[in-house]
Amino acid sequence: MLNNNTHITMSLADLAELSGEEVRHVSGNGTAVNCVEYDSRNVKKGCLFVAVDGFAVDGHRFVLDAVEKGASAICLSADRVGDFASLKDRGIGVLAASNTRTALSRISAAFYGFPSRSMTAIGITGTNGKTSITYMLEAVLKRHGLNPGVIGTVNYRWGGRVFPAPNTTPESRDLQEILYRMRRDGVDSVLMEVSSHALELGRADDIDCDVAVFTNLTRDHLDFHHDFESYFRAKKRIFSLLEKSGKKGRCGVVNIDDPYGREIHMIRNQYSFPFKSFGVDSAADYMPAPGSIENTIRGVRYMMDRHDRGIEIALRLPGSFQVYNSLAAVATARHIGIPYDDIASGLAGLESVPGRFDVIASERGFAVIVDYAHTVDALLKLLKSVKELEHRRIITVFGCGGDRDRTKRPLMGGVAEENSDIVIVTSDNPRTENPGRIIEDILAGMIPGRHEIIPDREEAIHRAVDMAEDGDIVVIAGKGHEDYQIIGTEKIHFDDRETAARWMAQGAVNGRAR
Repeated sequence: MLNNNTHITMSLADLAELSGEEVRHVSGNGTAVNCVEYDSRNVKKGCLFVAVDGFAVDGHRFVLDAVEKGASAICLSADRVGDFASLKDRGIGVLAASNTRTALSRISAAFYGFPSRSMTAIGITGTNGKTSITYMLEAVLKRHGLNPGVIGTVNYRWGGRVFPAPNTTPESRDLQEILYRMRRDGVDSVLMEVSSHALELGRADDIDCDVAVFTNLTRDHLDFHHDFESYFRAKKRIFSLLEKSGKKGRCGVVNIDDPYGREIHMIRNQYSFPFKSFGVDSAADYMPAPGSIENTIRGVRYMMDRHDRGIEIALRLPGSFQVYNSLAAVATARHIGIPYDDIASGLAGLESVPGRFDVIASERGFAVIVDYAHTVDALLKLLKSVKELEHRRIITVFGCGGDRDRTKRPLMGGVAEENSDIVIVTSDNPRTENPGRIIEDILAGMIPGRHEIIPDREEAIHRAVDMAEDGDIVVIAGKGHEDYQIIGTEKIHFDDRETAARWMAQGAVNGRAR
């Protein structure tokens, strides 16, 4: 992703010392290191290669490959040092750690100069809402005159530079390099989506956060975490990381309408920092005035009563669930000292969030909404928000990703059927799984004969657009901002919004306007 021209060189001994007790310097007192890598394919002369014991591949298998490519030092699991005794004879420096994945995070942070310590760092976790909150906070911080960077699902961006995002939260070494580059380019604050995978795998272990936000927790990623409690434990870990952060004025922000957020809030006294709560139905620190929420196709607005003053929050983002996301943004922004006027104007200026309730209007009087909703809860909230809008029929197109949690598929089928007038079941990213089998799993939660099955996503979108009439809303769920589809091991170009717009234009040309 990045070109790795950081021009950093430091001694292996200094790097080991800065990395703390987890990392032990075994040999190579005079060894210099000019880069850190965990993928042997990226190693160049002078690199420190960290042999991470991964899920599929053990990095120790590639130690000799890294040496052949010019690595000046290797970090090994402490129990594997004896297997590579020849490294010392070859003049290769050696570090040892009880857990090389943990060591990768600490070594990378030390190598790049602990960049998060000199920025305001905000970490956001939860099943849904992370991306929207980062976009909202980015708009607010810019309105206040700050220079934020963003690391998240859609992309990594700062100062007009945009990089593709292979993962919501990058591997620890890549994350630290991104933060280093942000700091070098004058970024003063970073907004990070922190995934459960990242928390479980220690990618964010050496980020010194100022604020940690918890949005909600619903069924997802059980293919990775195996059970819901493990998933919750991973998400909750963001507050343990905030606890060990060296920052002053830290704060946790939680959604207390969510049962898991409420559970975290109930044990808040276990932490040394304060918490701020937000919600709609619960008595929270940040909440809308009763009866003030308005949700239309043009956006959401509501009032907040703060210190004898009414604050209007007006979003150009439709969907009542955006109330929660904006409340999280308001609570976070207030904690870091941003005044309400800048918060309100920043939120009002945000035109859209890619693939989140993305509205396309048709000349034929219907609307298409493209959304990333790919979990049971996200699809339910999306369709409930759509039902609040003036409409004739709701036509939903969706599928489920392959090689992922199968248990959510029938549940999503049931949600789509219950909250739509017409459902077209199609493919999402089938990956290496049989698309027909995925669809069968979805149909297990649906009543036979009340849906259409069109495995080809392009054809499914075409069908939905073609049948839509004045007043209908077509919902295309699951992929949102993604501009690709993964079929087998091949990633091909495919964009839901682009595809829908093309068929809408074709329908208008063919004289289907009503």
